[in-house]
Amino acid sequence: MSANQSVDRALSILWILNGMQRATVTEVAAELEVHKSTASRLLTALERQQLVMRQPTSQAYELSHGILQLAGSVNAQNDLTKSAQILVEHVAREFKLTANVAILDDIYAVNIAQSAPSERFFTPRQYVGRRTPGHATSSGKVLIAAAEESVQQRLLAQPLEQFTDRTILEPAQFRDELTMVRERGWAVSDNEWDNDMTAVAVPLLGVNSQVIAAVTITGFTHDLPTESFATQADKLSTIVQRHGRLLE
Repeated sequence: MSANQSVDRALSILWILNGMQRATVTEVAAELEVHKSTASRLLTALERQQLVMRQPTSQAYELSHGILQLAGSVNAQNDLTKSAQILVEHVAREFKLTANVAILDDIYAVNIAQSAPSERFFTPRQYVGRRTPGHATSSGKVLIAAAEESVQQRLLAQPLEQFTDRTILEPAQFRDELTMVRERGWAVSDNEWDNDMTAVAVPLLGVNSQVIAAVTITGFTHDLPTESFATQADKLSTIVQRHGRLLE
């Protein structure tokens, strides 16, 4: 039996137990049309992962609390996304700029919410669900600066991709950039990912002051000029501290 078959059959068992509530090894084997030894081996593996449990009296299997933990993670992520959308809509109205909330995915920033001010005459790119480069975006810098050292090492283990003539390409320069982000508490992308586009990001803190996301404002260079970065970062930090608690 190949690894793919094993995974497919193990997942099928979860659906079988979901429908039957509980089932013996013999019943599971019959549903899968496999030998009892195969069904027993798969059930044992699922039991080790706390996804199924065996009743001591009937020896029948049923879904275990591990399933609830997985479902809870999905619900928590959905709640985070909904709360993030409320936050970016408020930020977009306040700054009259595009606002995003991003979380870390390996060495990338992934946007989970985005909003643009209604009075703008252009439609910004839609980045929700997209991976964006950690070294060239303000959100990526905030998230990587707060991440474990291993994340930074993975990013710098490969050549940094160039997007514009302002993209940081040297590892030493990027390390210095992260140090500055940690010291001042915010990050910028100054024409580093897109020409004539600037962005400012601040961290959103959760339990124990852990960075759980980055909140970003983005605009054309004339809407968000370099000389306004510090002032806008302070204002954004204040708003996130006041309204970002719903994401904790």
